[in-house]
Amino acid sequence: MANRKQLTPAMQQVEDLKSQYPGCILFMRMGDFYETFFEDAVICARELEIVLTSRSNDPDGNPIPLAGVPYHAGETYISRLVRKGYRVAICEQIEDPKKAKGVVKRDVVRVVTPGCAIDPMIIDAPESRYLMSILPDRKNEAFGIAALEISTGEFNVWMVSKEEGLPGISSIIEAKRPMECLVMERTDSGVQQLLRSYDLLVTERHPGEFDPEEAEKLLSRHFKVSSLEVFGIIGMPLAVGAAGAALSYATITQKNVLPHLTEIHVTHPSEGMIIDAVTQRNLELTRSARGDQKKASLLGTLDKTRTPMGRRTLVHEITAPLTDIPAINERLDLVEWFIRNPIIRSKISDHLGECGDIERISGRIAYGNASPRDLQALAGSLESLLGVTLSIEGNPPDLMEKLAGEISNFNDVISLIRSAIQDDPPLLIRNGGIIREGYDQDLDLLRGTAGSGRDWILSLQQSERENTGIKSLKIAYNQVFGYYIEVTKANLDRVPKEYERKQTTASGERFTIPSLREYEREIATADEEALARETALYIDLIEKLRPLVPSFQTGARAAGMIDLNLSFAVIAEQKGYIRPRLHTGTAIIIRNGRHPVVEESVSEGYVPNDTDLDSTEDQVLILTGANMAGKSTYMRSVALICIMAQSGSFVPADFAEIGIIDRIFTRVGASDDLAGGQSTFMVEMVELAYILRHVTDRSLVILDEIGRGTSTVDGYSIARSTLEYLHGKRSIGPKTLFATHFQRLVEVEGELKRVRNYHFAVRETSDEITFLRKLIPGATDRSYGIHVARLAGVPERVLSRAQSILKETLVEEKSGESGGRRRPRYTQLLISDRETHNETESPVLTEIKKIDLDRISPIEALIILSELKKKAGE
Repeated sequence: MANRKQLTPAMQQVEDLKSQYPGCILFMRMGDFYETFFEDAVICARELEIVLTSRSNDPDGNPIPLAGVPYHAGETYISRLVRKGYRVAICEQIEDPKKAKGVVKRDVVRVVTPGCAIDPMIIDAPESRYLMSILPDRKNEAFGIAALEISTGEFNVWMVSKEEGLPGISSIIEAKRPMECLVMERTDSGVQQLLRSYDLLVTERHPGEFDPEEAEKLLSRHFKVSSLEVFGIIGMPLAVGAAGAALSYATITQKNVLPHLTEIHVTHPSEGMIIDAVTQRNLELTRSARGDQKKASLLGTLDKTRTPMGRRTLVHEITAPLTDIPAINERLDLVEWFIRNPIIRSKISDHLGECGDIERISGRIAYGNASPRDLQALAGSLESLLGVTLSIEGNPPDLMEKLAGEISNFNDVISLIRSAIQDDPPLLIRNGGIIREGYDQDLDLLRGTAGSGRDWILSLQQSERENTGIKSLKIAYNQVFGYYIEVTKANLDRVPKEYERKQTTASGERFTIPSLREYEREIATADEEALARETALYIDLIEKLRPLVPSFQTGARAAGMIDLNLSFAVIAEQKGYIRPRLHTGTAIIIRNGRHPVVEESVSEGYVPNDTDLDSTEDQVLILTGANMAGKSTYMRSVALICIMAQSGSFVPADFAEIGIIDRIFTRVGASDDLAGGQSTFMVEMVELAYILRHVTDRSLVILDEIGRGTSTVDGYSIARSTLEYLHGKRSIGPKTLFATHFQRLVEVEGELKRVRNYHFAVRETSDEITFLRKLIPGATDRSYGIHVARLAGVPERVLSRAQSILKETLVEEKSGESGGRRRPRYTQLLISDRETHNETESPVLTEIKKIDLDRISPIEALIILSELKKKAGE
């Protein structure tokens, strides 16, 4: 940087502020523009596609890069930068330039970052935007995590144990998808690498901001409590330190105490089902594997919500389902009540559809930057909440009564806002026209003065036209020259001598007269006083609403939960979902279960399947058979049905009985981490290790093709050992769906008592196969890989050679078979096409066809059966 003594005062000011806010783009207010300098200007010119110019030369003679945007459009440009992942420090003039001696005093009034955004232009979508903070212990083994949603006031903390480690952090990141993450300077590289894998904006902060003791003091002061025990986070120093760092950063960037942050919630593992990051991705809970945010995901299928609060609640509930049966049944009761009362449901849905984002409007009121349109939207939204409570009739379930009771009577607030704010107010207060006539007598008088002055000007224009005979004469106004009399060139010879010239234009001249100047001063004074009065009234209105923010937030969250259950009811009725039964046992019984997402895209009709899983009986189901037969879809459908049931939703099945699940694990598909130096097989083994170390008897495990990333012998050995480990030596174990192409694994059914073989039915002809998608008991020894390759378009020459190799291999295996080892019982269902089948029919089958069951006696039937048995033996 240049020598400070040689910099101009303005550039010294820029340098001072940049040093105070490292890593931020400095938007410096200079007159009617926000200006950026040096590297900031280069970035802004590139990212905002604006002109890069230069202000002057630095002491070395090099031009100083400069890029600016109009002040009135600043929010638009700032929001674009923040969406791209930049931090922006907004620097305003804090003294009147007319009264300044030397350079105008300026200071940063706010820092906008991706994780600390409250402006509606940045957070225009309903999704949450979290600021996350991570604090490790000294060995980087256990972690405290905090997630703050500054726009809604949501504040959560977690403890991640040594046993959970980095995968535990990853699970929270996957569920919350933070926009920015705070870490201590020189944080462990493992944490940094994990955060980079999510492409997060990482902000390093001084270790002192994470100090648990200082953080406890900060949090206690903010929440106005003598002890954090009221929030249940005593004895959790890592979580307290992370929360303190998040709150400190938020208040520093916003230059505000953030009064809408009224509580902090500790999330304990026992409170809900744990779904790790890998499983969330594999099951496509909130985004599809193709990378879009919502389409083809469980969220996209279930989202019939009408409010932003409901949408955020839905995301939370499907990523952290309940494990408390009474709480689940409360939701199911409400869903069922909505289904049985369509008229009430329709009324409530209509009211919710008129409800804006009360949580975020409340946050802006607390912060002090709520716009007039925010207040009108708040009034309308509170009115819609009252409509929700008034629509409740009959004997609603307990949860509905509880939620309705959390919505206060906001009639006084609605009346206050309606009486103060115009029906269609401007977006900003700086130009006035916001406060309704009749709200304040002093404001009405000032407006009357300004209005009468304008009437006088119109009268003056008419009289001057008559006095001069210039019919085209007009009196106009602009911000630079104020009021003026404009005369065209053709009429300049008729201008009276007392007219004083103000400006020459291409079409004529502009003049003024003493009386016009006097009235201009009166009007300007009245306008300024009216605007000042209006601004004061608006600020006073915000102050009246600020203490009510907690009640607004409570009502908004209640509305979100009502909206969630109403959404569940709508989708259940549309798709024919049924109410699941939840119990404390370990059995999962599903009849005609369906994949909620896949069934929407299957044009030929979805084939449902049954599931019988139990930790004490049918604990492990080995799924063998054809590629593309439906194994992966089936396994995922079981997991999604369990997640939906424990979220309080009806499920896509004819019957479902679910024993509460504490965790769901999946190991599905092939992926690598080349940047981290991990091959596909290593990633598979890391994920498998995590599952085996954390699985419990109440978990559901989905394993798809374990061991396929290495040699056949190694892979089979790992797969079988994994299966035996999950089965265990005790009388109970985790419910497991185990899909494999290692055909020898089906032998395990005869050796371990809680293992069952299943496969998907296939119809085979001489020319083609058809996947029937139906799960049936028994094993199969065929995977139909060559058939699938043909469907994929592999050249026929390759397919023919593959078929030859397959036959040779099967002959070799048959010639050296078994060595005394018991062969599995294969029950692959082959439904042959009679017209194309050329094999000779079995004599036993021929005899069976000749039997006339209507004409034989029971004795004759036994004799025939005895003869057929002899022929079958031959």
